[in-house]
Amino acid sequence: MPGLHQNQLYSLADPTYYETPARLPDEGTRFALDRRAALPGWDKGRSGLWTSLRPEGAPVTEQGWKIHVSTVPEEAAATLRETVRICLRHGVPVKFLRSRQALALMSDKYMARGSSGKFITVYPPDEPAFLRLVAELSAALDGRRGPYILSDLRIGDAPVYVRYGSFTDRWCRAADGSTVPALRAPDGRLVPDERDVVFRVPPWVTVPPELGPHLAARAAARDDSFPYVVERALQFSNAGGIYLARHRESGERVVLREARPHCGLDSAGDDAVTRLHREHRALRRLAGLECVPRVHGVRTVWEHHFLVEEHVEGRTLFEEIVARYALVRGERSDAELAAYRAWVDEVTDRLASALAAVHARGLRFGDLHPANIVLRPDGRLVLIDFEYATELDDPSPFAGAFGMQAPPGTAGAEADAYALWSTWLHMLMPLTEMAGHDRRKALVLERWARDRYRLGPDAGPPRPAALTPAAGRTDPVAGLLTGTQPDWGRLRTLLTAGIHAAATPERLDRLFPGGPDGFASGGVCAAHGAAGVLHALRHAGAEVPPEWVRWLADASLRRPPERAGGLLDGLPGAAAVLAALGEGDAAVELLERTSAGPPPPGADLATGRAGRALAALRVTRATGGPGACPPPEVFRTASDLARLARGETVPGLTAPPSAGLLRGLSGAALLHLELYELTGERHLLDSARDILHREAAHCVRMPGGSVQVKDGRRHLLYLDQGSGGFALVARAYLDHREDPLLSGLLPGVRQGCVLEFVREPGLFTGRAGLTATAHALDTAPADGPARTAPAPDVLASVRNLTWHLVQRDDRLLVPGAGLRRFSADLATGSAGLLLALHTLAASPVTPDSPTGPRALLSLLTLG
Repeated sequence: MPGLHQNQLYSLADPTYYETPARLPDEGTRFALDRRAALPGWDKGRSGLWTSLRPEGAPVTEQGWKIHVSTVPEEAAATLRETVRICLRHGVPVKFLRSRQALALMSDKYMARGSSGKFITVYPPDEPAFLRLVAELSAALDGRRGPYILSDLRIGDAPVYVRYGSFTDRWCRAADGSTVPALRAPDGRLVPDERDVVFRVPPWVTVPPELGPHLAARAAARDDSFPYVVERALQFSNAGGIYLARHRESGERVVLREARPHCGLDSAGDDAVTRLHREHRALRRLAGLECVPRVHGVRTVWEHHFLVEEHVEGRTLFEEIVARYALVRGERSDAELAAYRAWVDEVTDRLASALAAVHARGLRFGDLHPANIVLRPDGRLVLIDFEYATELDDPSPFAGAFGMQAPPGTAGAEADAYALWSTWLHMLMPLTEMAGHDRRKALVLERWARDRYRLGPDAGPPRPAALTPAAGRTDPVAGLLTGTQPDWGRLRTLLTAGIHAAATPERLDRLFPGGPDGFASGGVCAAHGAAGVLHALRHAGAEVPPEWVRWLADASLRRPPERAGGLLDGLPGAAAVLAALGEGDAAVELLERTSAGPPPPGADLATGRAGRALAALRVTRATGGPGACPPPEVFRTASDLARLARGETVPGLTAPPSAGLLRGLSGAALLHLELYELTGERHLLDSARDILHREAAHCVRMPGGSVQVKDGRRHLLYLDQGSGGFALVARAYLDHREDPLLSGLLPGVRQGCVLEFVREPGLFTGRAGLTATAHALDTAPADGPARTAPAPDVLASVRNLTWHLVQRDDRLLVPGAGLRRFSADLATGSAGLLLALHTLAASPVTPDSPTGPRALLSLLTLG
């Protein structure tokens, strides 16, 4: 699953869809060297944000010592000219960021710390060339400025850094099963090319003696006079870390807020150090206020600046909302909602008083959201993170969480008031990101909250003037979902239109916009790429243009075998979809390529061996007919998975830590069920039972009665990981054999699938998948009569999609994971919702209808 950092990074290039940073619209800020034609004897290439220059016919060096150069925006053009001039004279390949905008992106607050600051990369062909270039570049660039590259060793006082690493694209499996860049060890094995925030070299590499003084300088930079001892890190970003520390002598606990020079640039171009000193000035000006942490000063250690402030005991408002929010647990009694409402009122009143106190000192806060508010154990409230606190009349941009920001140009006090109202709404309905896509969604959420919590018209802070609904500007989505039945046909038409409008068959990296993870698969995978979208369109009866099928086949065949992936993240899933679309030859070839690479270490269905085996079954049936014999490796995989579930050690295979259809072992149970139905061998059914009982051990009954999978501190219902997907497989097993343990869990799972509040709308981890699961369990219940139409509570859940869906012209858009951008993919976006609604709208129900558990399982596993 993509994290917050990845979602933010992939939100920079496009305001509508998650997009690779390489698509940054930066034509107006390109460097002259990017715009010019290559010199005679040199090849010029482009890849992502990078432009490369390489001598014609030069042999490719696989790995070695590479040189990085960093810079600041105002020195970038001159640093680039000087560095490339030296590389051209030495005939050494070089690549550089193509534009000033790309440079700002690589130093952004949300950029990965290990790669941040890299502006130019030089690829010396051997160690002597490396040492010559290091000496010349460090002399030529001495005194220039640039961010410190954490993964590298700095050379002298120049922004020149070095590390040993790979020069070419090679990949291997990391210990956690992910695919990572690789180095070739002396014995020929591919091993991870570690690109962490600490300079290190592979064990077989000897550091040249010429780098010794720079290693010594790095070690000498440690300042033992710093009076604080760090206990643990609270947060990391490219701007620096936030640490809980203790004073060496007094023992007082403090928070250290670190700022790295020239790093963590924001939209105004300010770096972390600029913002840290702004915060220090604001805290001094606000000294004495109960709602502001005490400040102890600023210290500089080596080149990093640290703001030292009071450690405020308590939890952030964000954490409190997660811990207290009633609707996510199904706690719907009037007393429980009244208690939560009273807490919201108390916090809102204290927050309004805190902002009034800050304003009385002539400052705006500028970055109000739940993660910047700490509630002490006694209920008192403290504002933290004053990086954007400026004069009340300061016109400079303010920050704010996505969806909680006032419109540009809003005055300081008014902008804080807007954020106060948004924070109040977020406590009642933690979906305020949707207002970042369409401000009308804030009013949709407010109306729902006032009705659900029985709030009077004067409850809460005054609604901002910017949110006054204009005539004729009501949200049109509600009309699609209200009434006795949702308008299934219109929903299908608008979702399909959105998918078609978003298609980009002219691109090589993706056909449809999806989640950020789709770019790692070349845009072909089932979860976030073209395979899943075409699968959904086919089953929903929508048009699948032949050129889209051709795109999927061509793009899949470009993927290297070592990056084959699994059923949902790679080539096996693409093969299953292509086989169903009539592209049998391409499907068979993809499976052959997959088997040529190393098997994945995971056992799950999404990325591991259970999914690969199911893909082989799908392709075999599509190309050889229903009675075609599965390949022998499918049975070997099933045997290995059964042994793993029994607790045996299977070399090279690891069990998932939790339960679920896609990320647990329920997918392995489904594989055994399908093989049992194909062969009639009872031991396969026994193995399915054993696996499902292992999965059931992860399930717990919640106070409200729902059954969910416990995963650490989380409780999950989803198809991806959770009790929903497990229940579908368990119900399919019960078609063959009674099992009181499994049948006893199903009603609680079904109850959980219609809880009121679901944060995301998607199929794998959202409302679409839960409603489809509830309806599938209704059509084949463990006991009692089957339903022939969606139950009232299922329809009520579907109607709450009004919170998420956005209509633009004649199409519907679906927000993806994190809700920051829209997605058309199967896992999180329009294709998944289209498939789920299709299962609800299909009528009448027959044994072959797509509403039963087996049919839904088939749809989810690309059958």
